[in-house]
Amino acid sequence: MSAKTDLFEQEIANCANSSHAIPTNLPSWMQDLGIKPGAKILSASRIGSSNNKTDVLIKLESGANIKISIKLSSADYFGNWYGHLRFLEEFGEETFHQLSKAITDWANYWITQPNASPFVGVSICFGRRSGNTAIPFLDIFEPEDIISIVRGYGEESDATANCMYISSTPPNSIEELISNLRPINHQSILEAAGEFMIACRPINPMTEGTNRGKNVYTAFLPHRRLDTMTTVTTTSELAQLGSFVTVQPTRLNHNHILNELSREFNITIPRKQ
Repeated sequence: MSAKTDLFEQEIANCANSSHAIPTNLPSWMQDLGIKPGAKILSASRIGSSNNKTDVLIKLESGANIKISIKLSSADYFGNWYGHLRFLEEFGEETFHQLSKAITDWANYWITQPNASPFVGVSICFGRRSGNTAIPFLDIFEPEDIISIVRGYGEESDATANCMYISSTPPNSIEELISNLRPINHQSILEAAGEFMIACRPINPMTEGTNRGKNVYTAFLPHRRLDTMTTVTTTSELAQLGSFVTVQPTRLNHNHILNELSREFNITIPRKQ
């Protein structure tokens, strides 16, 4: 999470903490969630983490709490860098294999494109994406899965959000904060992100560092072991040596593949240090 996002979330929490109570004129969708008009604010705090969809929790004296998922207007993703364990928990193994097949087909197409950089695996995110590095979300998933990604998976808790705040401007008052909240439903998500997409994230080992630790949904496999250690630095060189194959949900990442290419196939791709 960026410092800009951290500051934005804190400004929203500060706005709520500066107020005694929420407005008495709440929209009907908030009242349907059990949020009581005019309820006293007990506290507001940032609780965002990799396991939470709620970024700011506003605790109220009575009724349901306000659990806000916050997205800057410039943010593209609602589900960022999905790992294998998280994916299996939310969507199951059958869907994992369907996605791995789709990502593998995409990777074998992408490696032939002149504007592609070298990559040995593809990670994924969910949200806004355009161009040739996106797959329509509903090609693999069900419509309700979109809600799960935005709201959070599992039983109702402080970690599962019940509303969204999507803006690049923090509110100046509790009234403005409440008026800017949106329900987590298909219409609000469509307005925020457009068509929900699977973002294909091929990682260039030569230019990216920490992202090489992200789990992959396809892996490059050479046709054979080379006779001598060979350094590969271009996509065209790599494409001549093999193709992408589906993977199992074993938390395989880009570094694992790079290590295997060197150890088992005499292929080295320089890594950013």
